[in-house]
Amino acid sequence: MEQLVVALSPFTRRSRSLGVSHVEQGLIQGLEPGEHVLVHDPVADEHFRAVVADVEFELTDTSYRIEIGGRITAAEAAEWLAPTGGADGHLTTGEIVALLDELRRSERDVTAALATLRAH
Repeated sequence: MEQLVVALSPFTRRSRSLGVSHVEQGLIQGLEPGEHVLVHDPVADEHFRAVVADVEFELTDTSYRIEIGGRITAAEAAEWLAPTGGADGHLTTGEIVALLDELRRSERDVTAALATLRAH
């Protein structure tokens, strides 16, 4: 899992959305829509779980729109950044939260699709 280090402005905290540059973050590999990431605000020393909502490709860079989720502790962030799939085969807390987030997004997508179908 990738960690993005960004000082969050008051506006970003209210809107729960953030734009980041692949180049500025120094990412080794690209992020995919729906991928879970961590956001660390070094100024406030806070960690948040987040998901990649959109990707925009440009000639010299790639931009990502990140939807910021709930705040987590530094210990939870360390657990999320640790390799997944423990030797005992149990899911980590981070993996469970990621699955629940994916389920919630899927439910919203299905609800929106049904509303569109009913409108026509």
